[in-house]
Amino acid sequence: MNAILSTSEKCSAIEKHINENIPLAAQGACPASHYVLEKKSAYALIAALTSGRPLLVQGEPGIGKSELARAAAYLLDSPLLSSVVKPDSTYQELLWDMDYTKRLADAQLAAIEGSSAKVTDTKNYIAPGVLWYAINWASAEQQAKRCSSNFQPASDISADNVKTAGCVLLIDEVDKSDISFANGLLEVLANQQFSVPPLGNPVTLATTSPPPFIMLTSNNTRQLPAAFLRRCVVLTLSMPTDDRGPEGAESYLVARGRAHYDQVKMPLKILQSAAQRILQDRASCEESSKTGVAEYLDLLHALDALGGDLEMKLEWLEKLQEFFYKSPAA
Repeated sequence: MNAILSTSEKCSAIEKHINENIPLAAQGACPASHYVLEKKSAYALIAALTSGRPLLVQGEPGIGKSELARAAAYLLDSPLLSSVVKPDSTYQELLWDMDYTKRLADAQLAAIEGSSAKVTDTKNYIAPGVLWYAINWASAEQQAKRCSSNFQPASDISADNVKTAGCVLLIDEVDKSDISFANGLLEVLANQQFSVPPLGNPVTLATTSPPPFIMLTSNNTRQLPAAFLRRCVVLTLSMPTDDRGPEGAESYLVARGRAHYDQVKMPLKILQSAAQRILQDRASCEESSKTGVAEYLDLLHALDALGGDLEMKLEWLEKLQEFFYKSPAA
């Protein structure tokens, strides 16, 4: 990682990449990809960065909300941490958790060996969560060693590079869980600190590294609490409503296709034809589940894998297109 950038330097780095194709390196289960940074998204990043607020990105599935977090990590030259919210997730899991399974195993071993000192001290079983790592990586690592926790957000991240550049934390699909999840995060998002009662002392923001840049995404499947929304800078991503023209939906999709494939591998006619078919299906979809950017890129990926010249790609497009639709009639 490079030297710590000032806020103005970070903002400049974001602004100069507007409408540019940003390369995204593979990380974890996410393959290498590309991201076109829209002006609206760039200034939302800057608004959140300069205000010290988390950025909540709302929009339909597949519009590129999570990819924006990966782009932010690239632009800020910071490591990316992420956590995907599930229907049964609790906000507590992001902070810390008690490893009851390990404690039970140690208790059984202690009964055999006749030593229970470790088992009786609950501090030995407090496992730090991803938000603990984001706020204070060094103390999270120290606690993880104490409890022998196997969880670490990413193997290529260390206290040293977080200390230099801070981190970008993505809390993905926050609307999947119930209202208590969002409400539970209010204090942490506002103060960037939280208490761990068994340890006695709160986890506070590290003074040796920049604060984390926190991003959350929502597919708008449920209403988030008003108090939670007030803690965030809010960006809503959506497809253009007009089908054609320089600002239309077809151009929007083609630009994202061009970011992934050059003119030789994917002729413009293929990008446009695939976009038109996706948009035709999109018009027939229910509001809650629309064909969009993700399906368009998946269709292009299939055509690219099949190879062939322009005519062959057009033939494959006719054969495959319906399997990337979401409309009831498909």
